[in-house]
Amino acid sequence: MRRLARTLALACIATFVVGCGQSPRVNPEAPPAPKVAVAQPVAKEAKPEAPPKPKATPKVKASAPEPALVVRPAKATLAAGDPGVQFLAEGPGKHGGRRDLTEQVRWEAEPEGVVAIGEDGFVRPLKAGKATVRAVLGFEKVEAALTVEMPEPAARPWDFAADIVPILTHAGCNAGGCHGKADGQNGFHLSLFGYDPDGDHQAITRGAGGRRVSAFRPIDSLLIRKATGRTPHTGGQRITPGSDAYRTLLAWVEAGAPRARGKSHGALKDVVVEPARARLDEPGPRQLRVVARFADGHERDVTRLAGYRVNDDTVASIDPNGKAALLRRAEVDLIVRYQSRVVSTRIATLINPDLQYDFARLPRRNFIDDELYKRLADLKVPPSKPADDATFLRRVTLDLVGRQPSPEEVRDFRKDKDPDKRIKKVDRLLADRDFVRFWQIKFGDMLQISSARFGNGSGAYLYWLNDRLLKNAPWDVMVRELLTSLGNPYDFKEGGAINYALEGADAKEKAELTAQRFLGLRIRCAQCHDHPFDVWTQDDYYGLAAFFAKIKRPVGPGMMARDVVSIDPKGQVEHLRTKKPVPPRFPEGDVVKLPDDEDPRKALASWMTSPENPFFARAMANWVWAQFFGKGLADPADDLSRSNPPVHPELLDALARHFVEHKYDLRDLIRTVATSEAYGLSSATVPENAHDHRIFSHQSPRPLTAHQMADVLAEVTEVPNRFGQLGVRKAIEVNDPSTPSVILDTFGRCTRTNGCAAVAAPSLSLRQSLLLIGGSVIEEKISSPRGYLANLLDLDPPPAPEEIVENLYLRTLCRPPTDEETSHWSKALRAGPSTRDAAEDLFWALLNSREFAFNH
Repeated sequence: MRRLARTLALACIATFVVGCGQSPRVNPEAPPAPKVAVAQPVAKEAKPEAPPKPKATPKVKASAPEPALVVRPAKATLAAGDPGVQFLAEGPGKHGGRRDLTEQVRWEAEPEGVVAIGEDGFVRPLKAGKATVRAVLGFEKVEAALTVEMPEPAARPWDFAADIVPILTHAGCNAGGCHGKADGQNGFHLSLFGYDPDGDHQAITRGAGGRRVSAFRPIDSLLIRKATGRTPHTGGQRITPGSDAYRTLLAWVEAGAPRARGKSHGALKDVVVEPARARLDEPGPRQLRVVARFADGHERDVTRLAGYRVNDDTVASIDPNGKAALLRRAEVDLIVRYQSRVVSTRIATLINPDLQYDFARLPRRNFIDDELYKRLADLKVPPSKPADDATFLRRVTLDLVGRQPSPEEVRDFRKDKDPDKRIKKVDRLLADRDFVRFWQIKFGDMLQISSARFGNGSGAYLYWLNDRLLKNAPWDVMVRELLTSLGNPYDFKEGGAINYALEGADAKEKAELTAQRFLGLRIRCAQCHDHPFDVWTQDDYYGLAAFFAKIKRPVGPGMMARDVVSIDPKGQVEHLRTKKPVPPRFPEGDVVKLPDDEDPRKALASWMTSPENPFFARAMANWVWAQFFGKGLADPADDLSRSNPPVHPELLDALARHFVEHKYDLRDLIRTVATSEAYGLSSATVPENAHDHRIFSHQSPRPLTAHQMADVLAEVTEVPNRFGQLGVRKAIEVNDPSTPSVILDTFGRCTRTNGCAAVAAPSLSLRQSLLLIGGSVIEEKISSPRGYLANLLDLDPPPAPEEIVENLYLRTLCRPPTDEETSHWSKALRAGPSTRDAAEDLFWALLNSREFAFNH
């Protein structure tokens, strides 16, 4: 019966508190959302006045109307070996976006016989000459000029890397599931995505006794027969006979399958996607055009040879020819790969095209709000209202110091009429000793500081981290210490940062960890081949690893040793492909020449922490943002790869600039985010932003972290936890995951052994829910004779039911109950056979509610 009563109590809490699992309710002190199609902003949350009326749109001088039809490119040249040109046709839309007309116009080309043009606007060369390409839409005609250079077959230049490898890549022949995997397929091995064209040419023309190509009957070459399906092939038909790819491949074999012949365009320098950003008027198609730029300045259209991927396939799709389709009103990133280059483009529509909303009236605290609201206005997505005072106070207290505010703090904060009270509260929390304790957990997770990884050095490492956070050491200074320190890592006061040199099995793993933590770059895939989803090559990978090659670590435990981490002048890293030692080299940069006895990490630290470094400040800015919003501007927070573009690139750049200008001041960066209006928005949505899970138009509820949950449960019930043999009572003082704790393990503390996410998972797990609902942890705290509830009920005179309800709500949810909640629970407390049992049921239900378990 008791369990049934608590289940019913929890059902009531779910109804009153969070609407049965929906976003947390809005406090009644905030004005209700208007029940109209037009959203209105609130100037200041502290004054629940009627929303201001939109200002009349100022009249502007009319500009010249956009042409109804535009064709791109206006002029192009097809050099020898170029597969063709993708022409784009577009026109203006009624909502200010663009309409893709590529497949709606009628395409013409004259004179006949120079080029062939399809209904999709793709032009193929037939013979040398000049042609006019024309798009016709109704009575409007737009022309483009095209020059075709086509020498005789014997004079055609060849470059295996530029002409053949892209065909194999587009057909999937060198993918990880086929011949590109580590051991190849059926005795035939190609480099993954063609990162090693020399090796691939050797495998095709010389491997298997040279039988893969035939100089006597090129059409019967095994390479062609397998690819076209004429000979049984595990991968099936990959190239269609008669296609452009087929003709190029056959012509190459007929020419003798050369590695290179004639004048080459040189190395690939850049890849460009057109349009760089596409604003569609309505959901629908959008043809892309991909252009490769080479060292000699030549531009080759590679639309039909590039690879494509959509970051969110519920929003958009894209076919192998670069034709994308936006499935609904939304925004999405498209990732394009050609050879070693990865670029992205963004397509979007106005989310609420008919929205009338005065974004200029929105309150702003700093540049974060300027950048965010500019983007929301651009997409016509209104932000949610500011969170009410109680919600904001709970949110910021949890985020900065890992605990909840007391009922007295909630009452005082709600009564405070100071318009700057939120900023002042942030400043007080930043000065709180628990700020360092709580954020030491976060940085300890990032650096994976634990006895499992560092043994006896973990204590010195944690001491160093605590000291630097307490003194607010600049981030660049901290990273420089980590990268360059030498000596005894077990020296408690002086050896902390030296422990960073002990991490990682070898120089390669050290480089991987360093790049991911401090630069937001995941380079591990580039160890065996060029990175398939980023620009990093094997040369980049081994060049970065070479900075760590000279670290000499202790052989044994070394507890009494001195100078146990030193520099070995003979240390080196061997390139996997060339089998030769690799000199230190910055990613996408130059080789670093240093004396043999100098620590290369010093040069790396100087480059990494330089204000000109494009990764360092952005990586930390993105990580800090994730701590306050549950996800980074680029998510995951430690992945700033080219295939994972930030949703607000201008905002991330502005945060990084601010971080650099303020000398890498971590507290200033944290304060800047926490005092922004963007951070203070409600998690309750309005109809016009209800489907936004991308652009931060509102806050997103986040489950409490393991340390937050443990400490909050202890604070609310006044029954302390105990951790370890020393009897530590606060979870934020538990820095080593080896300290046993059921609640910390259940709620997912980082084990600090194999990495962990930068932020908590977005939902509660079954194990966590079961611990809250049926575990003894909460039961013992609620019913403890020395706990808060027992002391409350033992007061003389006993508190009234209404007072019990108010106190429990303020302690758990940090807000007073609504009139409806007070009435319901007061009746339940009076009607039950035992006030204590009914109060325990209410307490239990509140602690099991979504509103308590989430920071919203």
